[in-house]
Amino acid sequence: MRWLPVFILLDLYVNLVARVAGFALPVWLTYVAGFFLLAYGLCRFGLGITRMQTVGLGRSPGWLSSLGLGFAIGFGVWALKNLLYFGMGKFDVVGWRDWSFVLPMLGQALVGMLLASAINDLMIRGYGLAFCRRFNLMAWYLLITTAVYALDDSWNEGIDPFNLLFSAVLGVSLAYTVLRTGAIWMSIGIHWGGNMCYRFMAGFDGQGVLRLEHVIEGARFEYAGLAVTALMFPLVVLVLRWFAGQKSPAPDSSAD
Repeated sequence: MRWLPVFILLDLYVNLVARVAGFALPVWLTYVAGFFLLAYGLCRFGLGITRMQTVGLGRSPGWLSSLGLGFAIGFGVWALKNLLYFGMGKFDVVGWRDWSFVLPMLGQALVGMLLASAINDLMIRGYGLAFCRRFNLMAWYLLITTAVYALDDSWNEGIDPFNLLFSAVLGVSLAYTVLRTGAIWMSIGIHWGGNMCYRFMAGFDGQGVLRLEHVIEGARFEYAGLAVTALMFPLVVLVLRWFAGQKSPAPDSSAD
């Protein structure tokens, strides 16, 4: 059974190498390239995976639209969450940061968050897709990948019941997009958009586009954020139904 050791190797690379190497841009880009080379080598020569479609990265018609729709969903849900926080008094907005700081930071975030999202989705939902297809476990795909995603996020947040619940709620929406589309593009987009909104608010060092003051924490904000995140699932269902309708060929109305 080579699938588990291969996943463990990828997971250890993703979650340990970055911490050891640091986040200086040249080093981080080398780390990203190393992941994709490692994933390619292990999947091709260790598991016999030779097609990108197997891990959900096939570029079938509509893949770019899936990525873009996912980005809009992720950014929109995280923006709604922050708007709710603002209404609840979590922080005050006192201005904007200078564009000489904002534009480079957002440019770095746009590329960095795309690559980071792709790594996570390929390792968990793409790899899980190949695994479940190989062993006829697609009926369990949503449960398996959601559980793995929630546990894997413990590398960042620690073993905390609320964080596990939050990751599971988000993971259900991400996995559902893969089940419906057979690809991980929309999941990557959702991840990317949510991360971009986070960087918009907090940047890489707590300084985002907006100048915030009187920031407070509290359990009520965590539960409000969880509730908004849960709303992503019905939104994803509706978007996927609309997207499937857009891709379906129009009926031929010509006369015989």
